[in-house]
Amino acid sequence: MKLSQDPRILKVDIFHKNVKKTLSRIFNDYDAIIGIMATGIMVRSICEFLSDKRQDPAIIVMDDAGKHVISLISGHLGGANDLTLKIASLTGARPVITTSTDVHGYIGIDALAKKYYWKIENTDKIVKFNRALLNGEKIMIESSESLEYLSDDPIFKKSYMIIKGEDKIIKAILDNDEIQIKPCRLVAGIGTKKGVNEEKIIESLKRTLSFLDLPLERLDVIATGEMKKGEKGIINASRILKIPLEFVKLDDLKLEDTPSRSSFVEGKFGVGSVCEAAALHVAGKGARLILKKTTYDGIAIAVAVSREKVF
Repeated sequence: MKLSQDPRILKVDIFHKNVKKTLSRIFNDYDAIIGIMATGIMVRSICEFLSDKRQDPAIIVMDDAGKHVISLISGHLGGANDLTLKIASLTGARPVITTSTDVHGYIGIDALAKKYYWKIENTDKIVKFNRALLNGEKIMIESSESLEYLSDDPIFKKSYMIIKGEDKIIKAILDNDEIQIKPCRLVAGIGTKKGVNEEKIIESLKRTLSFLDLPLERLDVIATGEMKKGEKGIINASRILKIPLEFVKLDDLKLEDTPSRSSFVEGKFGVGSVCEAAALHVAGKGARLILKKTTYDGIAIAVAVSREKVF
């Protein structure tokens, strides 16, 4: 699968020559920048644009012979490590990842937050917590909400323990110190043909979230258009999964700019993609798609994440 065909990637642009000038123009416009060039050229070109690991895009470098692909900047919070592995699998290049937790078989607290779309409130403590993991210490993850889905991850179990708390804010606890974590709202938008049953919808949701390496339990809301209020399959799937269902008014769907456009859907409802528009609307202002429309036998699903934290 090409990068442009991956439903997690909404847009791929290619730029040639004028490296520093181009980087200065596009640096803050993309989640990831891949440079096919010598590492030194990239380093010298981006150093003045780097600001904060919470904001900098993933920077990846690949040599022009395609032998190595290097995660250079924002390996965890920016997702450069995961994208490096993805590119390596597509090209046969050797991935080069140098973050200590990864090379020693741990998942850092920042990598954990990135994977599950959590926002770390006090990022200044990340280094201390990750260093503790490298020293063989386990970090407690405390929450009043069920986080049992984390226990299925063998790397998580090597690094962390889940304890029950009273606060909705997730806390990573190490000795007398803590990192506060707030999940972002994760919304699956759904559009279906008439009469699709709940079994097919649930299976399609599982398949869709597998692209993101996420369990169904991480999903906060299912969203669809108001024209689907009579679809028992969607209603029953929400009930079985115990995930809230929200119906979005048609006028609100029309306000969302979606990357996917269906001429049939647009002609009938005046919106390019019901599932993408519903996901974006319910995720809230500034939300972004993390998985564009994917279709399975009469079912279309997209996933959006909120810019703001849930609580």
